Amino acid sequence: MVARSYHGLTAPDEEFERLRAYRDHLLRMAQAYRPGGAEYMALSRAVMALDEAAGVVMNRPGFYQSPLHRTV
Repeated sequence: MVARSYHGLTAPDEEFERLRAYRDHLLRMAQAYRPGGAEYMALSRAVMALDEAAGVVMNRPGFYQSPLHRTV
C-alpha cells in the first residue's frame, strides 16, 4: 500500500461560511430575472456550483441548506 498525504483547507467550514453572503447575493440577483431565463440560469449555476463544492470538500451536501428545508 502506498502512503498518501492529502492537502486541503485546514478549516473548510469557516472558508465556505465566508462565502455564504456571496451565495445569498447571487440568489437575490437571480430574483430580478425571469425564472428559466438565461440570466437566471447562469446565476443559479453559480449557486449550484458553490453548493456542490461545499458538499464535496466537506462531505456535507446540505451545508448551505436552511435547517427549515432539511429532510434528513
